[in-house]
Amino acid sequence: MKAWISIDMEGISGIVDREQLLPQERLYQASRAFMLGDLLKVMEGLRNRGVQTVTVNDAHDGMLNLPWDQLPPDIRVILGANKPGSMVQGARGADFALLVGYHAMAGTTAAIMDHTYSGEIRRVRLNGVAVGETGINAAMIGEWGVPVILVTGDRAVGEEAQALLPWVKTAVVKDAASRRSGVLLSREEAGSVIRQAVEDAVDAFLAGQARPWQVPSPVSLEVELMTTDMVDRALYCPYMERVDGFTVRQTFPSMAEAFRGFYTVMVLASGRPLY
Repeated sequence: MKAWISIDMEGISGIVDREQLLPQERLYQASRAFMLGDLLKVMEGLRNRGVQTVTVNDAHDGMLNLPWDQLPPDIRVILGANKPGSMVQGARGADFALLVGYHAMAGTTAAIMDHTYSGEIRRVRLNGVAVGETGINAAMIGEWGVPVILVTGDRAVGEEAQALLPWVKTAVVKDAASRRSGVLLSREEAGSVIRQAVEDAVDAFLAGQARPWQVPSPVSLEVELMTTDMVDRALYCPYMERVDGFTVRQTFPSMAEAFRGFYTVMVLASGRPLY
């Protein structure tokens, strides 16, 4: 079995605030250790189910968060930004995917550090279905025939994942009290929850319960941004149409092309208006 892992940071055990998430902030180095700790528990669960081939894609911020010199010798890691697949780099050819340390989509109540890829994005819809990073990434790798079998993070992202992917297993390691606070499991309990969820997810996969989430083509992409100025800039994306003051839309022949359209809109929209 070939496992592929996309690991973000907002949903990692012990993390609740932006001071833990950015390299220039004072608590960031401790968060790298928390991230590694969750990954090691995932690896433990995979080994307990006989999984030998594991690729891990660092998918947070600049994507240089995992301490390479502390990783187990039996995994391949993908580090660095500007990867063609971004958060899903390296998933093609895997038997299944695990989304570790994920968070809920932008606008979710009772969710720790909710957002969708960047602070400019208010809402994303694929064929009319609202999706966050879990849905966008599941659709991308689903087009390659890879099912998501596990999502770890707070309760909100677990509920979001199960509503979209009914077969998916979740490891809930915290509950939000607000966007930047939460009630956390202990390190030991969180690790146990993650390991058990991984084992259950692989068991379910072997029993034939998981399947790729494939968005029917053509794919209608709708992106709602935070300001009208951002939409003005997003319209430089070829063939993108304005729906209203905050929203752009276009239909693409495949999910891979829809993702490129989404990413282009996000990059063009980046940055706050001056006034």
